[in-house]
Amino acid sequence: MLRTPEQDNRQRRPDDGIAVIWVAVFLLVSLWFVSLAIDMGKLMAAKTQLQAAADAAALAGASTVDPETGAIVQDSARVRAAEIAAANSAYEGTQTPVIINPSVDVTFPAANQVRVVTRREAATGNPVLTHFAQTLGIPNLSVNADATAEVQVLGEPCERLAPFAPEDVPPTGFLSGCENEYILKQGSGNGQQGNFQLLELPECNEDEFNGGGAAAIYQYIRYGYDCCLKIDDEFIWTEPGNKVGPFRSALQARFDADSDRDEGICYQEYGGNGSRVFITPIIESFDVNGRKLVRIVKFAAFFLKDRPGGSMTKDGVRGQFIKYVVPGNAGPNPPDDSMLYGIHLVE
Repeated sequence: MLRTPEQDNRQRRPDDGIAVIWVAVFLLVSLWFVSLAIDMGKLMAAKTQLQAAADAAALAGASTVDPETGAIVQDSARVRAAEIAAANSAYEGTQTPVIINPSVDVTFPAANQVRVVTRREAATGNPVLTHFAQTLGIPNLSVNADATAEVQVLGEPCERLAPFAPEDVPPTGFLSGCENEYILKQGSGNGQQGNFQLLELPECNEDEFNGGGAAAIYQYIRYGYDCCLKIDDEFIWTEPGNKVGPFRSALQARFDADSDRDEGICYQEYGGNGSRVFITPIIESFDVNGRKLVRIVKFAAFFLKDRPGGSMTKDGVRGQFIKYVVPGNAGPNPPDDSMLYGIHLVE
């Protein structure tokens, strides 16, 4: 039976088409939430980047420890923390350097602690700029991060130890001036045979490396030895042979990985990431033949002034003695003359 227009009008419900309105509202709200999630993702990325910058800056600031007192040199710590922070980037409108105010953002909770705050805030003029959240009246977001590093005297130097040792400690002790360099590895130019100041470090269960010989020399020079060694350890073997190829390659890789690759500079002028610094054991004597056990009597840190070249086979390698801060375990009774400190993040 045919229906008249009047009958169709009488049968039409008053809520016809409301579903379309609800769908439109749902899509609009969903778009807002998705857009806000994108901006929040940027905020979280900025937070992660700021935390990394704060960690690095705090550790850099702590590395200015006075080796005589164990206290952080505050003026130097502020400068170094600011330099390292600026070498990192975090999201603002784009990836931009992390600039801190040393007088405000670098503080010292204790004589052996340094705290660094990194910011992306409207108050400092560098907030995280939003895109989609602007439609909700949120033009920017603020986020910050902080880190505190602490210095402690070391009893057991750990991580990044090098598998070579300089000559026996001179009668007057090592001197840290720029004009003083010491032989870190003998070359063949002086008729040296047998031992060239290389060491076979004990097998370490804290890394995935299981090799020995030349492969171990490269591995532990390039990446460092991860386990801990102590003064008076007597299970260190000498590693006979020159092994100049892997030694030179590893040193060159370490040098090239540093953020400061200026040659001929002294440690006092150096502003890199520590890759050119080597923490080495000092053994009682290298006056042994072949592969023999030797005893650790000290630890020392040396700075590589120049990138090793082809002359290393003949001339060996020399380094400047420094008083350096290294990661490690703080022991209850560290030796008074170790001149090594450990830094670690405490919060």
